[in-house]
Amino acid sequence: MSMIRNAIRSSLSLRALDPAINRSSLPFLQDSRKCLSTVTEQPPPSSPLPPPPGASPVDGVKKPAGEAVVSGKLYGKFSGFSKHTLKSDVMNVLEGCNVTPEDLRFSYMRGANLNPAGVYVQFPSRSSYDSAMRAIAKKGRLYRLERATQSQWDPIVPCEGKVVALHGIPPNAIVEDIDRFLSGCLYHPGSIQFLTIQGMGSPKRVALVRFTSQTQAMNAYITKNRNFLLNQRINLQVLQ
Repeated sequence: MSMIRNAIRSSLSLRALDPAINRSSLPFLQDSRKCLSTVTEQPPPSSPLPPPPGASPVDGVKKPAGEAVVSGKLYGKFSGFSKHTLKSDVMNVLEGCNVTPEDLRFSYMRGANLNPAGVYVQFPSRSSYDSAMRAIAKKGRLYRLERATQSQWDPIVPCEGKVVALHGIPPNAIVEDIDRFLSGCLYHPGSIQFLTIQGMGSPKRVALVRFTSQTQAMNAYITKNRNFLLNQRINLQVLQ
């Protein structure tokens, strides 16, 4: 009987210590209670929508300040390309330099008929940058690569080959006229924006349109380039 009484006393003393053990010695129990909490968690904030083409400078919108600089990466400004240069053209020149299409950003000049001001390249390493310099040297003096900074790279929002510029828009053209011109093409109707650029001589009117994919943008270029809108010939340009 004495052994039974001693066992009961030990059990009672351990029960009295249970709350202290739960709180301090078993943190995973606290985690379990958190997992079972009935408080509704707030969903993470949704990502901001990309700016519509033409709403700000063609070469992009500035990102929030304070973004961390990624170490080891170098930036360059590639020049020597024509108005209708595509990312694939640049990739052909930089073949073997360990860069991807996402490492290219085109900056366009409003004051020069939307000709590329330069193609900014993000290199993963110094050796990648040096490889590009050697590749360009083999191509002759047609192209030029110079050092750039992350502050030049960051503000540029790429058009990703989905934005098409319609050059030569008549002054009296409205959105409905653009819709009729692009009949049969898949694009975002709400993305149509007009802007005035300084071409050779007098200012020119241009419409920017965002398509649903790169394929649809190229399809519009192939099927609609140099067609007529209100008796005026329209030239198309796919922005990268």
